[in-house]
Amino acid sequence: MAEKQSLPLLEFITLCCVVFMAVCNISVYYSLNVYLQELGFNKTVSGLLISVYSLSGMFMYLTVSSRITAVNAYRFMFAGMVLVGFCGCGYIYLHDFLPLLLLRIGQGVGIFMLLAPCVAILVSMVSQKNVGSAFSLYSTALLLPYAVMPHVSEQFGALVAGPECIYAGTAGLIPLAFLLTLFLRFRTSQIAKHVQTEGETEAVSMRESYANLLQLKIFSVLAVNGVYFMIFTGLFFLFQDFAHSRGVFKAGYFFSLQMGVMIAIRLFGGAIFDRFSKRGLIVTAFMLTAVGFVMLNGLHDESMLLPIAVIFGTGMGLSAPALNSLMFVVSEPRFRSFNVNMMMFTVHAGSFFGPLMGGIAVDYMGYDGFLNIAAAGTVVTAMVFMLLGRAQD
Repeated sequence: MAEKQSLPLLEFITLCCVVFMAVCNISVYYSLNVYLQELGFNKTVSGLLISVYSLSGMFMYLTVSSRITAVNAYRFMFAGMVLVGFCGCGYIYLHDFLPLLLLRIGQGVGIFMLLAPCVAILVSMVSQKNVGSAFSLYSTALLLPYAVMPHVSEQFGALVAGPECIYAGTAGLIPLAFLLTLFLRFRTSQIAKHVQTEGETEAVSMRESYANLLQLKIFSVLAVNGVYFMIFTGLFFLFQDFAHSRGVFKAGYFFSLQMGVMIAIRLFGGAIFDRFSKRGLIVTAFMLTAVGFVMLNGLHDESMLLPIAVIFGTGMGLSAPALNSLMFVVSEPRFRSFNVNMMMFTVHAGSFFGPLMGGIAVDYMGYDGFLNIAAAGTVVTAMVFMLLGRAQD
């Protein structure tokens, strides 16, 4: 079989553009917690409606992702785009609990069908030599919408009838993503047919796939990734309400600043992830994030938002590329696509438990309790991961 050479730049950039548009249809729900409370739901129910999207994605990753390869990826992507587009428009018409619950489930399935195949295509492109920089740039496409959409939502919020109009408007990116995917399918047809490295594009049995997850080196990376996204999404979906409780009413730029730092690290520091210890970068990232939570608990006005955003951005900017590239390196070639997709499963798991448990924590302990738990959990995760790494060396 032919061996992968350098990263195919045009195809990679096109893939990242498709991913960017898909994630815009996730990150636009920055205001969903507040919107749901305006509809009459309490924080716990709002957290459930936010989180059930991720629960449906978790189910799909567990049951379907081992069947997705770079060869069949596009069939899944096109179906996912249709579902994501229709669900985004549904918020205009649906306002009761059960319809919204079903809508959120549909979005979780749709986003899975759109993003999971992108990982299979990405894995078919990268090699051991460029995995760190490739995942660094790819994760930029995953992050950039979180820097853009909160600010866009706040700017357009006064110009439309309600957040549901912004959700439906963002779904308008799907037709453009569809056209780019058609172009990507044409450009990568030769990769799918001729650039298969050690069976990376071949489907493996579900039994073998799940057995490989039981290895400590695989399971530990998955667990840490889940904690990372539980922390991130819990903060993301609760932050607007938290800021209002501390007297800060225009807080969308916090995520713009944080994501700006994260994106700068991943755009201009991609070589860091190929050069330095990935485990060391992950532990450093988590400790910085813990410091950010401690500082955030002392927030009472806008004066500290900038330095806190920089600290969060630095910590979170280092973690995701290091985690994904570490998973690629420690995985057997035939399980790489599945294992990296299972990283997305833990993203959904974290995104389910983060807003749900965060909402419950805030209801019972307030934001002080939520932030203290987040800081302590981050430190404990970093210490356990460091000890497990030494045990495996």
